[in-house]
Amino acid sequence: MITWKDIKYTTLQKMFSITGSQTSIPNDSATMEYVNAMPQACNEALQLLSTAGKFIIKEFQYINNPIENMLGKDLFKTYSVVNDTLSFDAEGALSYYFQIIGQPISCKLFVGDQEVKNFFPEYELPEEDRENIDYKTFRVMKGNVEYPTWTDEEEPSNVVRLEVVTRTPVTLMNVCFYDVPFNSDDEVPPYERFIRIKMTDVVDDFYQLAPAELYDLGLSGSQYIVANRYFQEADKTLVIERSRPGIYVIHYRAYPQQITLETPDDYEMALDPEVAALVPIYMASVIYMDDDIGVATSYRNYFEVGRDSLSQGPVIPKREKFVTSSGWA
Repeated sequence: MITWKDIKYTTLQKMFSITGSQTSIPNDSATMEYVNAMPQACNEALQLLSTAGKFIIKEFQYINNPIENMLGKDLFKTYSVVNDTLSFDAEGALSYYFQIIGQPISCKLFVGDQEVKNFFPEYELPEEDRENIDYKTFRVMKGNVEYPTWTDEEEPSNVVRLEVVTRTPVTLMNVCFYDVPFNSDDEVPPYERFIRIKMTDVVDDFYQLAPAELYDLGLSGSQYIVANRYFQEADKTLVIERSRPGIYVIHYRAYPQQITLETPDDYEMALDPEVAALVPIYMASVIYMDDDIGVATSYRNYFEVGRDSLSQGPVIPKREKFVTSSGWA
């Protein structure tokens, strides 16, 4: 395994700052000036190799196990109302989801007759304070239902009601009540026919989607097939159908781990040998520029030739299972 010390040591060798007989990195002022410049140079090399040459492939598993809408199955409807009241109710609902566009007179959630959520609290602000609020795009409303504390004189109710009162045009989409709670409001899943998985929101090191690398394990994990019912928006968002539950294995290209001055010498760098051979060459080409521009330029040219070679990549054959419409294979 290649360590951060190995990369630094090889870089110093390229800059003639260390001899073959030395086993440790010198700590004199001249050498340490080079060493302190290494993290940035290393990060540049890794970025160049991992985004335009030797991709770092990782995987993320997304579980699509849709929860039934208490209002009915496949209720992906759009409601457009003007000068009217629209309401939805479900007994025992524990969470909700819907989208709304426009400026209703009120949009509130009730348990029984008690208001538990006002979705447009800004209406209580002076009108001049609402000038910069965008009412022309859909707003997502989701969260857990907060049941009130009933007094002895009140009769408890578990009927949850969403009520929207309008004067000007207002549109609602995909209104949903779930019979389960979630750890937080943000974790309430969207109720939409197509589920958009924005990869930058679910993994921190996401660079781009690997082409044609999505597999479906089924909900029980009893299958392993190439998923063919999905869409891709640009190179950062996957779209799958809510009606097709399963565990989806998503392969993606990742950004490399960043190196800093605090990175310990024994830090193991997950680099393929062909990448580990090029990183010190790039680092030397950058750091050694002020000392010997000719040697530095030669190293950079050597690095670019190596990077170009890696970017070609081998063609890896794949085996895929398929079933014909008639079921013979």
